Amino acid sequence: MPTANITVQEAEYIDPRAGNDKFYRTFAFGAAWVAQYGRNGTLGTFTKITEAASPEAAEQAASRKFADKVRKGYEPVRSGTVATEVAITADNISVLDELAGSLPAGQSVGVVTTPVPAANLTAARRPDITANIADLLAEVSHWHPVRPAVPADMNPDLPVRPMLASTQSAEAISDALNDPGWFAQYKYDGDRVVVEVTNGDIRVLNRAGQAKVKNVGSANLEPFTALHSGRWVFDGEIVGRTLVLFDLLMATDGQKTWVRDYSCVDERYEILRALAYLLNIPQAGADHAVVIAPMAMDQETKDHFLATAIAEQREGIILRRKLSVYEQGRRSMDMIKHKLIKDADVVVKSLHPTKQSATLAVHDAAGRLVEVGAASTIGKGEVSVGDVWVVTFLYVTNPAHPRLFQPRLVSSRTDKTAVECTLDQFADAGTAKVV
Repeated sequence: MPTANITVQEAEYIDPRAGNDKFYRTFAFGAAWVAQYGRNGTLGTFTKITEAASPEAAEQAASRKFADKVRKGYEPVRSGTVATEVAITADNISVLDELAGSLPAGQSVGVVTTPVPAANLTAARRPDITANIADLLAEVSHWHPVRPAVPADMNPDLPVRPMLASTQSAEAISDALNDPGWFAQYKYDGDRVVVEVTNGDIRVLNRAGQAKVKNVGSANLEPFTALHSGRWVFDGEIVGRTLVLFDLLMATDGQKTWVRDYSCVDERYEILRALAYLLNIPQAGADHAVVIAPMAMDQETKDHFLATAIAEQREGIILRRKLSVYEQGRRSMDMIKHKLIKDADVVVKSLHPTKQSATLAVHDAAGRLVEVGAASTIGKGEVSVGDVWVVTFLYVTNPAHPRLFQPRLVSSRTDKTAVECTLDQFADAGTAKVV
């Protein structure tokens, strides 16, 4: 197989005082080039692959873009050439991240062992553990109903879509925090994914039920290669380079079914823990590519979760009603998000031609775009009209007609559409102005 050379350039912009910890890379390969940018420690975002007139023109275009970032304050950290037998396309573009990570700091030329693309994991499969599942689940699920599998368990009519958390009042959050019928998990600031394994074939879906190829590496999926038969659907989130699993909506070996989406939260989580044990997936906190999120099931542990989230400046916690089912593709009233740091998903409505700022907006109940403020785009990489961004802020002056106080663009969201950015995000974002 022919080997292709890829020219890599990488720079960083780190300023602890301003909370900046970012990277920017360019890759030139053949007559094409692409850029990658984001927070250090994450996969970040790739731009579209740009075709040039020749390999020389591609390298020149990539170098111009890189030089522009350096002029804006980014510090070069590495550059060089790597060789790979993988043909780079939009479907396996995350391979470039692994290739860049193999280069040492400074300038170098290296021949890198081709990484395993996420779409081609069959060659690296773990030994099959499916036969062991029934015995283990018989021990841990003695009080859960085990049902005969039905055709829809293996072949559903509709694609899987994740259940979404709702925003509710402070009173509703307080009630759930103190109700023994509600459980809690930490809220993770990542990229939502569903991992579906059907007879050994692994698919990763985004929040819309569509195939996801960005921000997911082969290491995140390797444990699931031990499931050679049956259908297993895991709900989770990519946080940096780690896949955090927090729910399960299907578990069947094709003969017996332990979990369906109408199983209750405690059943789903109990089976998820058992499967994680068999797949050698540890609890969050371990340094692994895949971990399982802990669950607080009693008042003392819920209180501890909340105190820890505050002390560690986590985004918040998620509250789940114990007897609730998995409502695919819906914002469930039985799944509440309690954010400790106020943020929202907004649409870039326009860009100021000289002030390097973006006008931000959300959709109201009638579908109209409503402006909620403006934020600086300096140092944020590529910002375009129509993009969806996460913005942090201290509060809004009026939740019904919000204006963001001290907004700051944090990161772009490629997994969310503009129409999903709605006014109801600010229902509990006001301030009492108490002296």
